[in-house]
Amino acid sequence: MDTKQIAVYLIIAGAVILVLKFIKAIISFILSDFLLGLGSMLMIGGAVFLALKFIREDRNDAKDEPFRGIDQ
Repeated sequence: MDTKQIAVYLIIAGAVILVLKFIKAIISFILSDFLLGLGSMLMIGGAVFLALKFIREDRNDAKDEPFRGIDQ
């Protein structure tokens, strides 16, 4: 392997480790308080349900729309 390629892999690995460490710290802070954790989980759950609803609507609307003026 080239030295430059190894250096890039090491930088990426270090960045991934730092990101995982920060995510763990944030999650452990949120879950340390019951109400803060419960509120966060409810917000995330609501956001997921809302996103799934929008995705489902887009799929249903795409079936009714013509493709470049050609009816399907």
